[in-house]
Amino acid sequence: MFGRFRKTAANESFWQWLAANTSRIQSGGGNDVGGMTQQIGQAFEGEYPGLMWEISPAKSGPWLFCVSADGNRELFPRVQQAVAAAPAIPGWTVRAFRPRGSLNAVLEMGGRKLGYDDIWCSVEPQSGGLAVTLWIRGLDQQTDRALGGAALVLLDNAVGEYDAVTKIGELNRGPLPPNPQETATFFPLSLLPAYLDSVVES
Repeated sequence: MFGRFRKTAANESFWQWLAANTSRIQSGGGNDVGGMTQQIGQAFEGEYPGLMWEISPAKSGPWLFCVSADGNRELFPRVQQAVAAAPAIPGWTVRAFRPRGSLNAVLEMGGRKLGYDDIWCSVEPQSGGLAVTLWIRGLDQQTDRALGGAALVLLDNAVGEYDAVTKIGELNRGPLPPNPQETATFFPLSLLPAYLDSVVES
């Protein structure tokens, strides 16, 4: 469907390769990401081993190419260097770290569904970043693995990769009590991004 991808020349950067193959990558409208993953991965890995990448197609306007450390803080400088090396590429917006996502997401793991209405959090400022506890509806010993994993995915999606690593120093979880009441330090997970922003501003 996408035809042949041009191989990376010996003196060609990944970003030059991406620019040269943009029309082929985007010709499917994002409906065949699996078909192009291997080719992009080989080209990217050749120049940026150890880093991760993600593509977010757009219906109109440039697509997003995200360079990620997959939560590894030690790789953050390499992510920033990779993005700084990217020129302006027509059809693309290149950014460092996975961005914040939709707060309407619902995940299903182990036959259990979990959304942002099902997770509250408590925050406690401390040296080295916030201590955050996720309070998860339906969490017990039997559901801990499925719901705990889903809650972590929703947390990362809510606050983005950079804030998840640099602003949260300790992370715990527990069962959400019935009829939770919002306070300044205990609130729905959907409000955590704004709280993190206010910490920086203050």
